[in-house]
Amino acid sequence: MANDAAAKSQKKSWFEGVKAEFKKIIWTDKSTLVKQTIVVVAVTIILCIIISIMDAALIRAISLVVK
Repeated sequence: MANDAAAKSQKKSWFEGVKAEFKKIIWTDKSTLVKQTIVVVAVTIILCIIISIMDAALIRAISLVVK
């Protein structure tokens, strides 16, 4: 019984700590969020293009060696 009470107290304390940490979060404003999202999408597209070009080049090189 005492073990159950201690576990419940520990869980309650943990949730209170999480709640306190969430209150400390400073959320970004809409314009910053939009700018960062655009940068992430742009970098993802650029990396996709670079990886696709490298993949095509490696496939072509391997097919030249194998033939």
